[in-house]
Amino acid sequence: MNKKPYSANTKTSLILLSGLIRTARIEKGVSIKEVIERSGTSRSLLQRIEKGDPKCNIGAFFEVATIVGVKLFDADETIL
Repeated sequence: MNKKPYSANTKTSLILLSGLIRTARIEKGVSIKEVIERSGTSRSLLQRIEKGDPKCNIGAFFEVATIVGVKLFDADETIL
């Protein structure tokens, strides 16, 4: 089975986002159990997200980021 190639930019972006997610979760004292319950993910998926696995669903990445307070875009929050 061939692995799908990911660009260096994609890999770097995933590592950055996953690091922000993990750091925010720890700094804010949000437990793994709470993230799992609120996001509807499994422990293994959360671990993969926090490691920057490119095979994770982007929606799961975004939901976990939102739960731990990582701002994803510099958008005006009034439009959300």
